[in-house]
Amino acid sequence: MRATRFAPLLAVGLAAAASLSLPGGATAAPQFADADSATVTPGVQTYTNGGQCTANFVFTDGTRTFLGQSAHCAGLGEATDTDGCLAGSLPLGTEVEVLGASKPGRLAYSSWLAMQAAGETDADTCAYNDFALVELAPEDVARTNPSVPVFGGPVAVAPSTAAGDQVYSYGNSSLRAGLAALSPKAGLSLGDSGGG
Repeated sequence: MRATRFAPLLAVGLAAAASLSLPGGATAAPQFADADSATVTPGVQTYTNGGQCTANFVFTDGTRTFLGQSAHCAGLGEATDTDGCLAGSLPLGTEVEVLGASKPGRLAYSSWLAMQAAGETDADTCAYNDFALVELAPEDVARTNPSVPVFGGPVAVAPSTAAGDQVYSYGNSSLRAGLAALSPKAGLSLGDSGGG
């Protein structure tokens, strides 16, 4: 997926998901927990209607706080249903259990729903645009820290990777049969695919 094709859909989703200012035009920065005491971080498990996923990053619009996860986490079909322009999805507002949070979050944005609403037909965008935002309950922001366990950051987003570039990943699942709950890895990129 090319960033230029994805950006308008995300911008529409963020605008729909959240009001970007407080009364009087002021914005408030969230008061996050220290990294050592946070129970909600990138890599925690989320459960959407029985589907289990790993949260990616913490996002904020200045007034509300979100966890990212894959849009397919709220999908209605099989694990092999990966075309976000055709696959069914639970609606915005669906409760999402967030491990470490005191209350469920709510599905606030789904690239799948946004693409379907926009009538997207580009095959690469439909196949590789798999992103959702879960709005955290306000009382859980103080339990949250946006830094990635083990790695810290992030500090920026790379526009692309070339074959051989170093990349980092982490995974989390209760199905990992005794492995560490959060499994950080380093590796080498195979390069971009799907038109970016």
